[in-house]
Amino acid sequence: MPPFVTNLIEKLKELNGKLDTTKKIILGSAFVAILVALAIIGNVSSEKSHVVLFKGMETKDFASVTNKLSEMGFSYTTSGTDTIYVAHDKKEAALVAMAQEGLIPQGVHGWELFDIDKWSETQFEKDVKKQRALSGAIARTLEKVKGVEKAQVNIAFPSEELFQEKTEPVTAAILLEYKPGVEKLSVKEIKGIETLVARSVPGLKKENVTIAGPEGDVINDFDNEADRQKAEMKDVTEKLKIQEQQRTKLLADIRKSLTKFYGEGVYGDRYDVVRLEARLRWDKEELEKNEVEPVVMTPDDPRTPYSERVVKDSLEVSSKTTTEEFNGNGFTPEGPAGTEPNIPPGYKDRDYQKAKYTKKEEIKNNKFNETHRKIRKQPWELERVNLAVLLDGKWERTGVKPDESGYLRKYAAVTDEELLKVTDVLKKSIGFDIARGDQISVKHLQIDRSKQFEAEDEELRAQVARRKLLIGVLVTLIGLVLAYVAYVFIKREVERRRRLREEELAARQAMMRDAALRAIEEEGVEVELSIEEQARRAMIENAINLAKERPEDVVQLLKTWLSED
Repeated sequence: MPPFVTNLIEKLKELNGKLDTTKKIILGSAFVAILVALAIIGNVSSEKSHVVLFKGMETKDFASVTNKLSEMGFSYTTSGTDTIYVAHDKKEAALVAMAQEGLIPQGVHGWELFDIDKWSETQFEKDVKKQRALSGAIARTLEKVKGVEKAQVNIAFPSEELFQEKTEPVTAAILLEYKPGVEKLSVKEIKGIETLVARSVPGLKKENVTIAGPEGDVINDFDNEADRQKAEMKDVTEKLKIQEQQRTKLLADIRKSLTKFYGEGVYGDRYDVVRLEARLRWDKEELEKNEVEPVVMTPDDPRTPYSERVVKDSLEVSSKTTTEEFNGNGFTPEGPAGTEPNIPPGYKDRDYQKAKYTKKEEIKNNKFNETHRKIRKQPWELERVNLAVLLDGKWERTGVKPDESGYLRKYAAVTDEELLKVTDVLKKSIGFDIARGDQISVKHLQIDRSKQFEAEDEELRAQVARRKLLIGVLVTLIGLVLAYVAYVFIKREVERRRRLREEELAARQAMMRDAALRAIEEEGVEVELSIEEQARRAMIENAINLAKERPEDVVQLLKTWLSED
């Protein structure tokens, strides 16, 4: 430890010894307050500064932008309903994301930070500085795009003209360099760059923004042949997706119809949809039809079992009848006066004879029940359905083999009547239309289930083996239990007999001792007994006295001893 540190510590200790408790508390509180203040200042200074993302927004734009920022995980703060703040290092990324979604508010540029005025700058220098600031800020923003490594932005502001029609539009040229491994940008990213640049520069329109790739090729020209081919391929992909959805829906209906009757077999499903093809027609058609139908005079009553329907081909709207009759002498026109008629002599004598003329004309105007229809078909319709289904018969277990090595089984094939019924059900499931060219085939084919049979028989053999093993284990356990019981019984019997012998021997010894004592007493010889003999003799006398005084208690005590033994 350095000497000055040691000296400082010694001085602090000396100062601490001189201070009383109140001063120590005051100094400690001041030290803690200083530490808290430093921590608060450090925490506040460590927070990231927020900058303006958009300002002066309309209410609808404010709601759309804040919702999208929340969805994309950007942290932001707001001031009122027209200003949004984001972290300084997240501003460019947020601008790119909003541009790709087309949510940059109209008229909000966010480049006011580059408009820094100095008293010595001329207007030309201010314009140049603003143009450079815009170009640099937009370039840094574009470099936040996922696949962009570097961006160069050139903005051309035309000079102001006296007449508006002579003013040239503002244009922008952008050159992009991709990151390693990126070959091209998506259409969404390119359109986002267009929107970002157009909304960032006052007076700039999207059609005046040119974006070029690393090779100098224009990538925001979406009207070229390659883009049209991509659009067509996308259209084809969507059509195939819709077609597959329709096929999947038909397949689900078919499986639903078959599973109820052929999906619950012992060995699994008894059907197989070999092929299901659903073709769609994408031709757009518009038809105009004029249909003439009979006029219904009396409609049918659905509540009756017979038909009351009365129809007519047409309704008479108007009619006209004309009748002409003539009776009298007829004549033959002979030509102009003064000329000989061109009539043979034989016929001239027959002229001016009686003549009769009758003419009848009838005109009727009828109105038909005519319907004019203009039909516009949907973008697609089902063109043809081809379906092939195989049905398997039913296996039934009839028992177990005598050696218990497997099951006995019986197979029942699918009948022709059943095939016809299934065909009819499937036709209704797919909306079968023979005029449309639909084809359906339902056949019986026995499925090879030898592997399933072998697995099932193996499981049966395993069950038999487990059952035999279980029986053997149970027999062994029963034998062990019986052996243990016999052992316990024999052990208790041996112990009982040993105890009886010991009791009998003790009783004999006691009798012999008592006899010897009585003989000695009769002879008048005083024998000094040991302490144990004296205690034993006192116990015996007490037991005899107790037996004489309370015989019931003694009997109960003996019964208890015997039951415990």
